[in-house]
Amino acid sequence: MPFPGGFVKKRLSSDEIKSIELNILLELDRICTEHGLAYLLAYGTCLGAVRHEGFIPWDDDIDVFMPRDDYEKLYSLFQNGLESPYELQTHRDGSSIYQFFKLVDPATESYETFVGKSRPIGLWVDIFPLERIDPSAKDAFEAVCRRHKRTGLKRSFALADSSVASTPAIKLVKKIVCPVARALFDVEKLNRSLENDAIGLPAATGADPATPHEKGYFCDMLGDANVFEASMFFPTRKAPFEGHMLPIPNRAEEYLSLNYGDWKALPPEDERHLHFPEAYAIDKE
Repeated sequence: MPFPGGFVKKRLSSDEIKSIELNILLELDRICTEHGLAYLLAYGTCLGAVRHEGFIPWDDDIDVFMPRDDYEKLYSLFQNGLESPYELQTHRDGSSIYQFFKLVDPATESYETFVGKSRPIGLWVDIFPLERIDPSAKDAFEAVCRRHKRTGLKRSFALADSSVASTPAIKLVKKIVCPVARALFDVEKLNRSLENDAIGLPAATGADPATPHEKGYFCDMLGDANVFEASMFFPTRKAPFEGHMLPIPNRAEEYLSLNYGDWKALPPEDERHLHFPEAYAIDKE
């Protein structure tokens, strides 16, 4: 398929998408290993590692967690010219509409089902920050969570493609609400607000510098704002993922049970959906 600027787009198969995604993940693993940064497989990627020793067969995206301090160090590395075939995209420099980082292959193009075809992006690995928190500051934490949910809802409506909906009723609601939300809300300001809320969570002090992640509590503010003992995640342990040994949560099975319930059971076939229904490699003619 011809592409503006002397390029050609080649549609990628599901297996090709997974291969590219895996290469991005392995590059992240290399960077983290070389620079002493902690990361671990998260969400469905962790589930895939434990249950399938790789991708969930019908799932083709990759998610990882990074503790906030290492997350910021990764950002600094890329800002300071780290050599990599991939790009770290973030709302901070306008290269992303998301409030978390994406490590992106610029030689590809894909579309998120949530926002439709209005915002193409290269294939990516999502990197979510884990926030260290002080669970004794319950009132402050709950106030931040409430504000976070309100801001996140505004952002979702402002970004959503009204043509993408699971039912006619939802499509009608989005057709009415989304244009209003886009007129009222600045997505970048909402992203900054979400990130500042997360960074500003009351955090316990006194971590051991030798094992900075292994005591205290962490929260996944971009998930369900669940609070986890640090020992749920750290020290990480290795598990096979597509032939490579990669870090997963220390108590991975417990983490999966909290997130998915009976995670060993496969979902019905009609609930198995690919994340990237359409993706392309971009080559020069």
